[in-house]
Amino acid sequence: MIYFFGSDGTGKTEHANLTSSYLRKNGYRTWRATVKQHHTFAYLFLSLLRKSNEQEINYYGFKGDIGRKIRTPWKILELVSLVPAIFYRVILPSLLGYIVVCDRYVIDTLVTLSYFLKEPGITSGTCAKLLTRLIPNRSILIYLEADTAVILKRKKDEPLTKQLIEHYKRGYENIVKLSGLRIIILDTSTATVEEVQDSVLQLIEKK
Repeated sequence: MIYFFGSDGTGKTEHANLTSSYLRKNGYRTWRATVKQHHTFAYLFLSLLRKSNEQEINYYGFKGDIGRKIRTPWKILELVSLVPAIFYRVILPSLLGYIVVCDRYVIDTLVTLSYFLKEPGITSGTCAKLLTRLIPNRSILIYLEADTAVILKRKKDEPLTKQLIEHYKRGYENIVKLSGLRIIILDTSTATVEEVQDSVLQLIEKK
């Protein structure tokens, strides 16, 4: 598995696509995957909640008392919903002999969920330790980061805020420090897409 993770606007999707294309052109069986929040049951339930109670839910989570009341059951629902998504999009293709190139997976789920539920501790507790064990052995983990100002400029048409990006960054940094995983960090703030992709391919070739 080649797993790109990091805040929105750092280039995850673009480099996952470029890497997938490179591997396919060179004859490798490649599976392109994305495991985004919200998953299966949680996605369906959230859709129903939005239709019935739009004023209590925004793009990044629950508003008012509903968030506090639903926090624990929602966390359980999200984690249970994650299991089939992981199996069909990552584990099964890996077992079938594909190289899985993923631009979102369990680390991104933890970080996004920590903001959605306003619970920063998710990225540094037991939940984080358990989910990071679902990353296949011998995976190449690439953490893409960038300056907050650069991200906001790249994503100016999306509802991102400085607060959100800084929260995401702290979450990713917590997981990088505590997980014990071997993670490669690439800063995309000033590098061109071509320069970053060259670095990615060099890392892959070494593996």
